Amino acid sequence: MLTTLITIMVIFLLLNFPMMIPLILGPLIIMLVYNSTVTMDLLMGQLLTGIESPVLLCVPLFIFAADIMTAGKTSERLLDFVGAFVGHIRGGYAVTTAASCTMFGAISGSTQATVVAIGRPMRDRLLKVGYKDSSAMALIINSSDVALLIPPSIGMIIYALAAGSGVSVGDLFIAGIIPGIIVFLAFAIYSIVYAKVKDIPLAKKVSWKERFKFFRKALLPLGFPIVIVGGDL
Repeated sequence: MLTTLITIMVIFLLLNFPMMIPLILGPLIIMLVYNSTVTMDLLMGQLLTGIESPVLLCVPLFIFAADIMTAGKTSERLLDFVGAFVGHIRGGYAVTTAASCTMFGAISGSTQATVVAIGRPMRDRLLKVGYKDSSAMALIINSSDVALLIPPSIGMIIYALAAGSGVSVGDLFIAGIIPGIIVFLAFAIYSIVYAKVKDIPLAKKVSWKERFKFFRKALLPLGFPIVIVGGDL
């Protein structure tokens, strides 16, 4: 069975299909061929049940909200605001990355959207203060994983949908808040230690007048997580 699965996936890859196609169709074909209890009608029935679920409707809406913020440079306002307060400390830009990923994850619920929104402007800033490109990319990609825990996590929504009516999306969201904050703090502590070990240069300290200016610009996006999560709960 494993050999057949690998063969099917390799064939799809050789036919120049995107990676997600062999990852989806390979196991699906194996399941239909080797498991007689699974039929196409059963799979389609489960798919249509998921599509009709009102819970699933919020997934594309969260991603759409993230697209709007990305197009409107809202993520850069978050970066400017956080960076104004912690950017001047050792490892401050890395802490800014982790904090911004946490905030943006509380809006989009998607790690992919967080990587795009935060990674695009933050990569240049990290390189400018002395980080290697590999270190900057690793920090951005891994920090964005906090979006899986911080509500409204799309992963939690899908899990609640698959688990059935016995699992509450709101309870999952509440359960993810503290672990998400702990993950952010772990990234922040690591970033400070890493910057000290690697002797990353300090960024320029921002005055309180400029900090207040960045706060005013970021006031609206800072309120988005409260509105979104509060509305879900």
